[in-house]
Amino acid sequence: MKIIIKDITQGNLEDIPRPCRSCLYWELPEDFRKLRQKKKPQLAEEKKKEWFIKTLTEFGNCGKIVYQDNTPIGYGQFAPLSCLPQTSSYKSGPPGKVEDNTVIISCLYICDDRQRGKGIGTRLLDTIITDLRSRGFKAVETFARTGSASNPSGPIALYLKKGFKIKDETDPEFPLVRREF
Repeated sequence: MKIIIKDITQGNLEDIPRPCRSCLYWELPEDFRKLRQKKKPQLAEEKKKEWFIKTLTEFGNCGKIVYQDNTPIGYGQFAPLSCLPQTSSYKSGPPGKVEDNTVIISCLYICDDRQRGKGIGTRLLDTIITDLRSRGFKAVETFARTGSASNPSGPIALYLKKGFKIKDETDPEFPLVRREF
């Protein structure tokens, strides 16, 4: 089993695993609700590609794909708060709670249940942290879920194990966690 983690580029957008490829939850919350109700995954995929191209151009690398034996099995996405408007709907977060020079991890997801718990998510998180630190960011934050590992941004236990601290637990199900660099 060979695991490789690659930056998302315009050339590998098609490798983003489903359902992540058409999920607009963080980036375009209104479109997410509308397109989900209308069951239009192709249109959602196009909007996600547009978001990635714009974010790659304005911010730089904003995601990673995990490949196992050349097959995409996982995905991580991160960006500045300004690129992820859904963050404003969380009780434990913005407005005003995410500081400048901080990036939000919006997704850290291993798609195949059989591959979870094998350290792949930890490797993906380590790769994201290394990337952000090398680019001069001050910290990274996410809304991690308590009580369940089933969450696109990953379980809180993973983040706490990797040095994140609870920053705000106004919403005890999805507290905001932070790791300083």
